[in-house]
Amino acid sequence: MKRVFFDESGNTGQNLIDEADPIFVLASCSFQVDEEEEVLSHFQQFKGPELKFSRLRKTAAGQKAVLAFLAAAQVTSKTAAAFVIHKPFMVVTKFCDLVLEPSFRKAGVDFYKRGTNIATANLLTTTMPVLLNPTTWSNFLSLFVRVLRERTPSLFDEWQTSAKLTYSYLEHAEPELAYFIAPVCLMSDSSELLERLGDDELDPLVPAYYVVVDHWGKAIKEEYEIFADASKVLARERSRLLTLSDRNLKPVSAGYDRRKMDLPLKVSGIVAVDSTAYRQVQLADVLCGVIASAAKALTKGPLKPGTFAHDVWELCHSKRLVIGGLWPDHEVDPKGLETDVVPGPDEVNLAAYTAMILKEDQSTKKE
Repeated sequence: MKRVFFDESGNTGQNLIDEADPIFVLASCSFQVDEEEEVLSHFQQFKGPELKFSRLRKTAAGQKAVLAFLAAAQVTSKTAAAFVIHKPFMVVTKFCDLVLEPSFRKAGVDFYKRGTNIATANLLTTTMPVLLNPTTWSNFLSLFVRVLRERTPSLFDEWQTSAKLTYSYLEHAEPELAYFIAPVCLMSDSSELLERLGDDELDPLVPAYYVVVDHWGKAIKEEYEIFADASKVLARERSRLLTLSDRNLKPVSAGYDRRKMDLPLKVSGIVAVDSTAYRQVQLADVLCGVIASAAKALTKGPLKPGTFAHDVWELCHSKRLVIGGLWPDHEVDPKGLETDVVPGPDEVNLAAYTAMILKEDQSTKKE
């Protein structure tokens, strides 16, 4: 059976507001035995029990070896895949999912059709720091993160007070944007928000795993095993991943436009391993580490040609190794977002449908 090896970089858990470490990357690879030997040959001069990007990046020779690895013919979109998350932007997307989506749903609007959720996150990220000033918006989001992590009524009350002050200002400065803060002000108490939270609501590993797992299922077109470093979050998420991989589920492509997931997922098992014993987990470490390094450099401005970060970014994107991510953009038009597709009558909301599966709704199972 096919094996796919995973590793991650920049996972600070639910602490998404971390200026020193703003990027999370989940990387994966699946090489044949001969391909594995070829790509490992680029690192043969580096001795030790384990390949680690954190060590390779420190020397010119290590960086050269990493670039040679990325440029190798064996490293392609069929053998490697990574998902990149800009963690501060993920906070905005979580605000959209947890605060705005329920209010849209009450109004009878599907927040995910034609990428409304993505456009809204981009709009807030682009405009709020300008209208409120960057510090005020950052403090609002930081307090939101604390509410989701600490889950105390008193902290929620403090955040709601902040929201009311923000709404009051925007009501006069930019009334249309004030509507995006209003749902916080209208919550009767903390339970409206806190009772709908998952255990690892803010951990970037969770959404990244589902995207990458679905990607490999579509690429391999058969069942496969996941081999990954031991992770408490992955251990907790394991049952959900396997539930969504149940062979008794009806085959469904859930979601809209380019954001569809094929269910059931094709994961047959999830094996927690010691990375020192699996070289391909180490190769995934190199891949996620180098992409995270380049993405972090990109957050500071355009990458300068000839630099290590620029060369890495060019190689990874030219080879389509980065299959997606959560990254801030100024785009709000469905055409630009590649979400300008009106859902057909048989298309279903991904979040709602996976929730039905997890609740063992019989309509999701084969007859």
